[in-house]
Amino acid sequence: MIILGVDPGSSGGIAIIENKINSLPKIIYASRMSVVSLFGKKIVDVQKISYHLKQYNIDVSIIEKVHAMPRQGVTSSFQFGRSFGGIEALCYLHSKRVDYVAPATWKKNLGLGSSKKESLDMARLKFGNLEFWNIKSNDGIAEAALLTLFWLNKYI
Repeated sequence: MIILGVDPGSSGGIAIIENKINSLPKIIYASRMSVVSLFGKKIVDVQKISYHLKQYNIDVSIIEKVHAMPRQGVTSSFQFGRSFGGIEALCYLHSKRVDYVAPATWKKNLGLGSSKKESLDMARLKFGNLEFWNIKSNDGIAEAALLTLFWLNKYI
């Protein structure tokens, strides 16, 4: 089974996990969220992400169920919504099923708090000591990968 985990937003990440019977889940592709600048604003580069996703036969996509934050400006909320919509469309186009999980739900299940370092450490423990866990800004990849583990533990 091939599972795509997505931590949406311009500083998020994606991770594609292969889960075979009688073996541990393995990361087969991971990337920070690709972004482009458009009119001085960062938006998700759906074309670049789509190019990578089409190489895999994705069974299910798990998207972190996010929303605008309190006191977030109208412009930044709109930009975030544009990015989320692009990611959502890509997931529906490239996978057989799409699920959403709230951060509080999957993080509580895995025993994580809000610390990004905790996510990096947990990903290192679960997926091995890969070099990209040592880079603080790869926390979005870690959270995308851990999101897939939550889904596997719950549904498989």
